Amino acid sequence: MASADLTHELTCPICLELFTDPVSLECEHHFCRSCISRSWEEVPGDVSCPQCRRVFTQRNTSPARTLGNVVEQVRLLKVKAAEREEEFYCEEHGEKLKMFCEEGQEAICVDCWSSEHRTHRVIPVKEAAQIYKAKLEKSLGFLQQQTDLIFQWKVEGEIGILQIKAHVDALRTEINTEFGKMHKFLSEREELMKAELERKTDKILEEMGNYLTSTLDEMSSLEGVIRDLKARLEIQKAPEFLKDIQALLNRCEIEVHKPGAFSAELPVDIVGGPLKYVKVWKEMRAVISPVPTSLTLDPETANNQLVLSQDLTSVYLRKKKRELPDQLERFDSAWYVLSSMGFTSGRHYWEVGLGNKTHWVVGICSESVNRKGDIIPSPENGYWVIGLLPDYKSLKIPNATSHLEVKPRKLGVYLDYEGGQVLFYNADDMSHLYTFTDTFTEKIYPIFNPCTNKAGNNSEPLTLLTS
Repeated sequence: MASADLTHELTCPICLELFTDPVSLECEHHFCRSCISRSWEEVPGDVSCPQCRRVFTQRNTSPARTLGNVVEQVRLLKVKAAEREEEFYCEEHGEKLKMFCEEGQEAICVDCWSSEHRTHRVIPVKEAAQIYKAKLEKSLGFLQQQTDLIFQWKVEGEIGILQIKAHVDALRTEINTEFGKMHKFLSEREELMKAELERKTDKILEEMGNYLTSTLDEMSSLEGVIRDLKARLEIQKAPEFLKDIQALLNRCEIEVHKPGAFSAELPVDIVGGPLKYVKVWKEMRAVISPVPTSLTLDPETANNQLVLSQDLTSVYLRKKKRELPDQLERFDSAWYVLSSMGFTSGRHYWEVGLGNKTHWVVGICSESVNRKGDIIPSPENGYWVIGLLPDYKSLKIPNATSHLEVKPRKLGVYLDYEGGQVLFYNADDMSHLYTFTDTFTEKIYPIFNPCTNKAGNNSEPLTLLTS
């Protein structure tokens, strides 16, 4: 038992063999120099002890010379023991253990074989050693492969963590930048509106002050004439009473003039009207990216069963076909229509009103897609669309709203051309519905399909919402 324990202590935890050129880590665990080097070879950045998982910022190892000497002594003992292998004897018969019983899984002598093991399959002990050594080596190789696989998973997990942290840092920086722009814009507009309010208010108050001053001047003049009249009426002697009487009467003919009308309420140009903040909101769109895009439909691409509104912002399907030119741009079988605006770069966002529709398809497509005959709207064919299509399970269109208890009434579509992504949102609460990831190499157009009326249950149009 002591020998087994000693062998265990002198075994590398990685290769499970006696140490070869052993080294010690800072945590005092030991490994073969080549084993720990291979273990750390593909690990970026900090490394860890394979045994206790302690993390090291430096890849420091120290030669374990004393341990190496002990290992060499044990290895010599093993060699000598192997040389004396044939000297093992049967405890019962005193004969050499030359055979191996595969049924009993034990080394036996000739007497054992001729008695209790005579019906068992028996092979020479050296042959058995070679067979089981091969099996152990195979098991060791398998376990080493499993170890390598787990190590690979560990590396992948560590790299994944680093990638997530980098992504989060980038998003945090983006959030700070975008909200910084909006905060700066709103702060500047707030100060401008306050300054304009103060300027206009000062002007109004100055005019009202002038009004009061003029009124007080008029009142002072009237009060002076009234005092003189009262004083004259108190004179009893006629000659004195009549002195300059006409001049006094002329002063009594004063006609007062109102300085001008004014209102106790602030004028509209100061208050700003009910839409003053809408104006600020529209101006703020200049610092937001992407700005919600206002789209219109392209009648030249519309299937002849589709009916477009006069302002080209809504579309619905009717049974009767219209007589329209069968041009290359027009969808002749599928009920699709494109936006009049396409994109070759940048980030864009638009919203589509779904109302209570039970069937619809919305997304984007490449400019060169086939528009004639039956269409399979898949990314392989240049279509990146989702839909609400409970009756059409065979189509390659993700039903991204099937899991929702409440179906969205507005759909948001976000295109990042260079980033190769199309994201769909429930625009009512901006919850994410679905994402396509691909590479765009040509012009991309928003595409819409209001789908069949379904016996009157899907008669509402698809509507392009304006910001």
